[in-house]
Amino acid sequence: MMGSNMSHMDMQGMMSRSNMMGPMKLGMKLFERHTEITRATDYMPNGIIDTTVSSNPTTAHLIQAHVIEMYNRLAENRPFPYPMSNSVPAMFANSTKYKRSYKLLPTGIQVTETSDDPEMVKVIYAHARELDRFAKDGMPAMMRGMMGKAD
Repeated sequence: MMGSNMSHMDMQGMMSRSNMMGPMKLGMKLFERHTEITRATDYMPNGIIDTTVSSNPTTAHLIQAHVIEMYNRLAENRPFPYPMSNSVPAMFANSTKYKRSYKLLPTGIQVTETSDDPEMVKVIYAHARELDRFAKDGMPAMMRGMMGKAD
């Protein structure tokens, strides 16, 4: 999906410090605060409605900022290396194959992601499960994902 048709310049841009620091910085802060995060996912035949919240206002803001940044990157086709996730590269490579929207909540965010493509729905489900593991287990879940040992 992603990779074989990327040029050397595309790869350099993706690996640049400025491209990686925003998502990685926010992601690491969220991993540090994973015990403050609660998630609920409603699985539908064509996607998910996912609610991620925190009673800590700082953590709630970090959740919102992370989702907004990722959705902006998807809209602008600005992927970045995300070794802890098996689904994020597929989401970037197929960003036109699914619809996404979010609603800000006082304590977090509600995301809706849907697709008419059954293979993309599988990716959406996989991403929701990854996020559930990240919120539940924090850094150990990330490390398992990087080692290809998640689920």
